[in-house]
Amino acid sequence: MIKTITFIRFPFESRMGGEELHTVKLAEFFRNKGFKVRLISSCKVLISEFKKLGLEVYEFKPFRAPVTKISMLAFIIKYPWSLFRFKSKFNSDFFQNEACTFLLNIGEKIIFSKYLSKVSSKVVFMEHARIGNFILKNPFLSHLRKVSKLKTIEIVSVSKIMERDLIKAYNQKATIIPNAIYSLKTLRHKTDYKLKKIGYLGRFTEDKGSNLIIKLASKNKDIEFLVSTEKFENSPNNLKCLGYLKGNKLEEFWDQIDLLLLPASKIDPFGLVVLEAMQRKVPVLISNNVGAKDYFKKDLEIFIEDLDKIENKIQDLKSKEKLMQKVALNAFKKISSMTDDKMHQSYLNLFK
Repeated sequence: MIKTITFIRFPFESRMGGEELHTVKLAEFFRNKGFKVRLISSCKVLISEFKKLGLEVYEFKPFRAPVTKISMLAFIIKYPWSLFRFKSKFNSDFFQNEACTFLLNIGEKIIFSKYLSKVSSKVVFMEHARIGNFILKNPFLSHLRKVSKLKTIEIVSVSKIMERDLIKAYNQKATIIPNAIYSLKTLRHKTDYKLKKIGYLGRFTEDKGSNLIIKLASKNKDIEFLVSTEKFENSPNNLKCLGYLKGNKLEEFWDQIDLLLLPASKIDPFGLVVLEAMQRKVPVLISNNVGAKDYFKKDLEIFIEDLDKIENKIQDLKSKEKLMQKVALNAFKKISSMTDDKMHQSYLNLFK
């Protein structure tokens, strides 16, 4: 009998990012290993990506993730009905041959984990995102801590930087499986390291460092800043808003930039774009809040600075072409050992 693996996600909003890419690639790996992979979700991005892969999709929307006061109130009201609907639609027969169930957001962990621990051989609490007040001040936190200690449930995160916050949230250690690089057939490698263009790829929000990037652009008129966001009012003339990037436009972005900047002001669990830059021999500058810092040597494979020192670092790098090249080449060598096969095997070992 073919074993099944089910991914469950009911997000607050849906947009392609590192978490979504990680999930899709993991699903594809399990499919290639002979598992029947399924998705139960209201996430438009994952629904679309799973369908493209020909995987089984069950569109279901019991609630929005309880990460705001309003969504939490709606979540509490819907709790009993959401559980009843889920158990009715996805009964024990549905999970009869379940090898593992991945819960990706907080709502499904709160409502469905206890039921799933009884019908699935293994339940994984995936922790891709920063642990914020929506968990630490959640009225269901004691319930989460209790169910997370069930024998069939395991907490998994993508970076060491999450360890302290996860212990604070769940009162127990998590299994850490670092992110990896997804190999591409052909990539253009950078050869010119004069700092003319700095790139940012990801959600252009305050916690990701948007305010600092705007400030840096205002103070460094000789550098062009390319960011993956929609145009906004009063942006500096040298800050180019490129919108959402994918396909050829994404590769053009990588071809143009001389440095990738991730100045997160709050914890960013890993920063998958760090690996994507390194794969293209683009040097990377990150803040101390980005989880990738734990896997690369400062000033040898990556540039790491406190937020208040990033501006000075950029000034310094303007005259350090050889250092930029050295760091990029060292990082390129380092990621050769950070393969997706190795990462995916670690996930497979969770329930073997």
